[in-house]
Formats: sequence, C-alpha cells, structure tokens
Amino acid sequence: MPEVSVIIPVYKVEKYIHKCIDSVLNQTFRDIQVILVDDGSPDNCGHICDEYSKADKRVSVVHKENGGLSDARNAGMKYAEGNYILFVDSDDYIEHDMIEYMYSRIKDSDADMATCGIYEVYSDRIEEQKREPEFVCSGEEAFRCILQGHTIRGEVWNKLIRKSCMSGIEFPKGRLYEDIYFTADLMPRIKKVVVGTEPKYYYLHRSDSITGRAYRPKLYDIIDGYTKNYQVVKQKFPALEKEAQCLWLWSRFIVLDKMLLENNYKELEGYKELKRFIRRHLPAILRNPYFQKKRKISAVVLFVSTKLYRRLVFISEEKKR
Repeated sequence: MPEVSVIIPVYKVEKYIHKCIDSVLNQTFRDIQVILVDDGSPDNCGHICDEYSKADKRVSVVHKENGGLSDARNAGMKYAEGNYILFVDSDDYIEHDMIEYMYSRIKDSDADMATCGIYEVYSDRIEEQKREPEFVCSGEEAFRCILQGHTIRGEVWNKLIRKSCMSGIEFPKGRLYEDIYFTADLMPRIKKVVVGTEPKYYYLHRSDSITGRAYRPKLYDIIDGYTKNYQVVKQKFPALEKEAQCLWLWSRFIVLDKMLLENNYKELEGYKELKRFIRRHLPAILRNPYFQKKRKISAVVLFVSTKLYRRLVFISEEKKR
C-alpha cells in the first residue's frame, strides 16, 4: 500500500500536463500512488495519462465524463489507497522534495496536516511566498491563519492531509471556489497541523483562469462558500467569528466590484441587493478588526456615492495589470 496518494484532475492541459506529472513522479519521496483523473478532456490528455500509467506502475488513470474540478477530485479520492492525500492541479507543478518536506513533518509531529509555501508563477515573473518560522499548532489555530490569509493559503493543493480526516467529505460539484466549501468541512476534523512556509508548490496564474474572467452569476459561489464557512465557524470555532465574518462580508465586495466593471451593471440581477447589503452592514465592516483600512474607506465611499466607488474599482483594476 502506498503511503501517499496524489490526485491530479486533468482537463484541457496538454500544454502543462507533462511538467506537472513529471514533477510528481520525480519526487524524492517514492512511496506514492498517482491518480490521474481524465475529466472527459476533449484533447490528447487522456492518451497522455494512459502513456504515463504504462511507463510507471505508481500511476493509475480514471477516465470519466466531464464534471468539473470538484467532481474529478471526488472521483480520485475514491481510488486513493494512501494514508495521506495531496491534491495537485494539472497546470501547476511541484518541487522535487515537496512530499518529503511535508510527510516528514507530519510523521515527526504526529499531525493530521502539513503545509508548505508556494511560488506564484506569472507570464513574466515568479513571486515567492514570504518564508516564516515553522510551527506546530491546533486545527483551530491553523484555521485562524487560513481565515486571516496569513501564513497558510486556503487552497488544498499546498497541503498533505491525513486521509481519515476526509472520510465522507466531498468537494461541491459545479461550484467555483470549491476549496472554501471543502475547508469548512475539513478543519473541524483536524487536530494538529505542521505549518511550513518554505515554497514547494508552483501555482500558475493563467490569463484564461475561470475565476479571473469578467462578471457572471457563478461568482455568487464565493458568497455562498463564505456563508457556509461563517456558519461552521459560529458553530465549531466561535473564537474565530470575527475572522469568518470579515470574509462573509468581503465576498460581497468581490462580486459587486466585478459587476461594476460591466457597462450594464445597473441591469444585472442582484446588483441592487448587493449594494443594499453592504450599506446595511457598514457598521459591522467598520467595527471588524480584520478589514483593511482602505476597504473600510471604500465601504464608506460606496455608502456616499456609487459613482465614485465605481471609479475606485476601475483604478484598482488598472493597477493589477
């Protein structure tokens, strides 16, 4: 039985798939099972996956109808034989010792989860996550770091997780921001975490990324995800309520800002309700210690003038380019 199962959903990534799979198979930690989930990819990815399985007995392939990232990850988990699971997205790649780095720390500390830092890969540069001292903490404290966006990223792919902690949990099929939902279900089961920030995972920023496109109604998934997150925190981790409340409110800004970049923003379904929601919760936004000062100022601007706030949104968008 392999000690670690690596699940890689595959869909329309011919350009990236070899670099991804090779980086996993060339790990210094060899006792792995690599599960390639061909999510009905219309290109040559399915064939490429089959060739890898013929060349390396550690590789198995699951061919399925297209169901999206969450559905592919769920399918892969059904075949996972390892005691620990790592998720890798097929357009990303990892350092040669990433699994060893996290696995050794999990075993040394008898933890349920270990993390590593990331490299953010852009077309013209690679940015490295700030390295901080390694530490061991409770699941609640690790969740605090995730909610605050400090030290631990919220995505699943920079984490090695004990499989038994994920029993019965699935990613939400058909949703964007699927990791928000999954993390809300997972963290109440995690008792101990080894937090490492040495960069080991290369996250590729693609211009055609689903979450980076213009406004569409599916963006409401981020609100739904952080609403679930807020509900879980209030029930399981009441000490983290302010952090979760911040994200619950902040998610409205994410969707509203995308709307305001559209010429017909006033006609978009939900626009007026979103604006009213934020204005109604202005006192909570101003009192919450986890909102940045500039976001609090922009919330006040929105309360006074939508036209002026929209100008700020466009200025912010220009700075990202």
